[in-house]
Amino acid sequence: MIIFLLGPTAVGKSEVALRLAAEEGGAILSLDSMQVYRGLDIGTGKPTAAERAQVPHGGLDLVSWREHRFDTARYTEAAAAFIAEHRGRPLYVVGGTGLYFRALTQGLSEAPPASPELRDELAALPLAELQMRLRALDPGQAEVAGFDWENPRRVQRALEVVTATGMPLRRWQAERATPPLLAEGSFRALLLLRERDDLRARIAVRVGKMMGGGWIGEVRALLAEGGAGSLAGCAALGYDTLGAWVERGEPAEELPAARLGIIDATRQYAKRQLTWFRRESKVEPLMIPSSESSDATAGRVRALLRTSSC
Repeated sequence: MIIFLLGPTAVGKSEVALRLAAEEGGAILSLDSMQVYRGLDIGTGKPTAAERAQVPHGGLDLVSWREHRFDTARYTEAAAAFIAEHRGRPLYVVGGTGLYFRALTQGLSEAPPASPELRDELAALPLAELQMRLRALDPGQAEVAGFDWENPRRVQRALEVVTATGMPLRRWQAERATPPLLAEGSFRALLLLRERDDLRARIAVRVGKMMGGGWIGEVRALLAEGGAGSLAGCAALGYDTLGAWVERGEPAEELPAARLGIIDATRQYAKRQLTWFRRESKVEPLMIPSSESSDATAGRVRALLRTSSC
């Protein structure tokens, strides 16, 4: 059986999965739409080289960070190949990208890709303009539960589909979905949760560790590779903020504000992740006390998995 460990950023999913997979000779498939990009390592919380040597990982480094056209269909193909390769061993699918979870367990819309010209045109627009255009072309999208209006990629994709085909994305998803990769009964999904204040504190600590652990150097290297402004449209949290700070000459007095801005954006993203997963069926919540170690949480997950599926 395949086990999903779902939850918001900084809840502790990866640590728990690594302990379980290492003990059981298992493998880990990332369920993170930003960890697919090579070069976006520290700021996305990607597993370290040592962790990847300890346990096989999939769903990582699938395309260059400068590739802006990676989509859910390509992720699903990569996930299917990894699952097939590691069939017969415990497999943990770990992350917080709700759309990937839905694609693997409920199927994927077969909405056609937009033309490169249309995609490039929309990618150049600010989020507010994308939102306005989508509401004008497809007013009903506002009624779709779980749709993330603050995610530029999600808004752009919905706008691409309705512009190119005249059919709203939700109709493609409802009427023309592929079969799910994972059949019902072949997986269990646990939603790891923490109390609000605990999660907020962990997010602040996480961002601080990233910035103290080489994230700014990583951003400098990406800008050297991609050129001025190359991180301005980066969807991975914090890269655009740090990129702009570096390009302004790294004024020391601005760094605390940049850090706080990243923390706030991450907290807002975690809130949207929770909203999505709480609407999913067949997801079992597991609350983690602030005082509990990752080893103890892993033990509780192991015990829970021994019980019959809900």
